[in-house]
Amino acid sequence: MSIKLVQNKRAIIIDDHKLFTSGLAGILEDIGLKVIATFSNAIDALNYLKNQDTDIIFSDINMPKMDGISFCNKVREKNIKTPIIMLSMYEDSNIIKESFNNGANGYLSKNTEREEMIKAISTCLKGATYLNKSLIQKERKIKNSDDISIKYKLTNREREVLIHILKDERNALIASELAISRRTVETHRKNIFLKLGVKTNIGLAQIALKYNLC
Repeated sequence: MSIKLVQNKRAIIIDDHKLFTSGLAGILEDIGLKVIATFSNAIDALNYLKNQDTDIIFSDINMPKMDGISFCNKVREKNIKTPIIMLSMYEDSNIIKESFNNGANGYLSKNTEREEMIKAISTCLKGATYLNKSLIQKERKIKNSDDISIKYKLTNREREVLIHILKDERNALIASELAISRRTVETHRKNIFLKLGVKTNIGLAQIALKYNLC
């Protein structure tokens, strides 16, 4: 087992859910890593990395102030080579692709079991990339399917937000009309753009029209 490569390596965790952070830290410590710091947002983690070294980084995607994908990009811009493993509940292929395109070394579901966690860590420490087996299988199913709605599936709430975005409404107005927080709207907006693989409202409108997403 590759657990020997994992032992005594230093790790940091970035996740705004304290309960998950505590649980993950316990798992990592149990398999031999040393969790030297935890952060509730990526900006604090970036500041930490300016003066401190670590062997591996674990980051959530959906976080306040800066999302995990942007964090990956900033880390690589600073020429920091430390392996980054994304841990997320998102299993959308575009989000996964965007993570790797911005410098992530690994991508795991938050439901990943201990043995696969060890394999992912040891693989990334060797300089290779790692993706959950279950996510690979899902990606293959998507690629082999003619049902475009599988690839571009949005939640009901995301579809509601999409309709308002296409009306060129600002986040504050959308939040007011849907009776949700502005931060929640911002999160939905990011997820919609990531899932659909677009960067502009024009591109979003084209995809929405082509595939009848709203």
